[in-house]
Amino acid sequence: MDRSDVSFTFLDRIREIEENIEDGRFQSALALAVTLPDICGGIAFPELVKRGRDGRILRDRSGEPSRDTGRQYSQWVDTYGAPFLKKDPADEAPYICGERLWQLRCEYLHQNKGFDNDTPDTEVRFHLGLNCGSSICNLDTEDGSDIRLDIEELCRRICLAARSFYEENRETLDFALYNTPVIDFTRWKEEEFSARKVLGIVTGDRIYGSGLKAALGQYYRLAVSGVSWEEVRKKLKKEKPDVWILDREFLKYVDHEDGDGKGPAVFILKEPGSREAGLGGYPYLDKFMDLKEMRRTIRSGQEGTERKQDA
Repeated sequence: MDRSDVSFTFLDRIREIEENIEDGRFQSALALAVTLPDICGGIAFPELVKRGRDGRILRDRSGEPSRDTGRQYSQWVDTYGAPFLKKDPADEAPYICGERLWQLRCEYLHQNKGFDNDTPDTEVRFHLGLNCGSSICNLDTEDGSDIRLDIEELCRRICLAARSFYEENRETLDFALYNTPVIDFTRWKEEEFSARKVLGIVTGDRIYGSGLKAALGQYYRLAVSGVSWEEVRKKLKKEKPDVWILDREFLKYVDHEDGDGKGPAVFILKEPGSREAGLGGYPYLDKFMDLKEMRRTIRSGQEGTERKQDA
C-alpha cells in the first residue's frame, strides 16, 4: 500500500468485529462494536460540540471545536441505529436507546465494571450474556432498570447499522478521517522517503506549488504549499519541515530558522533547464524534471542537511 502502511479503515473495524464473533471472542467483539457509534456520530453530527456555561464553544489542544461525543453517539444511535435495534421490525421503539448504549459503552470500556449489578443506587444495570433466551434481550423489570443483552446479537446489529450508514453516505461523508494508521515498519524502512517527514513548499506559482504537493505529498506525513511564507507557516502550525522546496527569495526564512546559513532547502529554478547564480550549493528543481528525479533531488537535500547537523 502507499506510504508503507496497513491502515485500519472503517470497514476493517466492522469486519474484525464480525470475525471476532465467528471465533467466539465476544469480549473483543463488544469492545470494538460499541466504538462504531463513536465514529459514526462524529461523522454524522460534527456540529454537536461542547460549550461552556457562557455558551462559548470549547476547543481542544489544536484549537478545533471539542466534540460532544456523548451527544453525537446517542443521536447517531437514535437516528441511524434504531431500526436495527428493535426486537421486532414493527416495534415503535428500539430495545436500547442511544443514551443507554452510551452508558454501556462507557462502563464497559472505561470503568471495567464486572456487571455484577450489586450496586442498589445504579439507575440502569446491564446483564451481559449469550443465548439469553431471546435473540436480542429481555427487560427483567417493568421499569427497565435491568437490561439483559445478548452480546453476539447486539454486536451484529450495531455492525449492520454502521455498514448501512456507510453505504448510504460514503460518497458524501469522509470516513477516511477515522482510519487508524498502522505502519508496516519493514516496508517503511525500505521506502525512499519516510512517512514521518514533513514537506513545506513556498513558491509564487500557486499552480506549480499545488502540483508539487500532489505529486510528492504521498511520500510525507504532512505536505503543505503556499505562495507566501506566512501562508505556509500558518498551515504547518507547530510542525517544522524536514525539507523545504522554495523560490530563491524565501531562502532568508530558512536561514533564519536553521540559524547557521544553510537550511534543509531545495530551490525551484524560475527558468527551466538553466541554473541560477548564487545558489550556494543547494539542490534545485527544474520544472521539466520527472517525479523520480525530483525525489532523488529532494532526498539529496535532506541527507546533506542531516550530515551537516551530525558533524
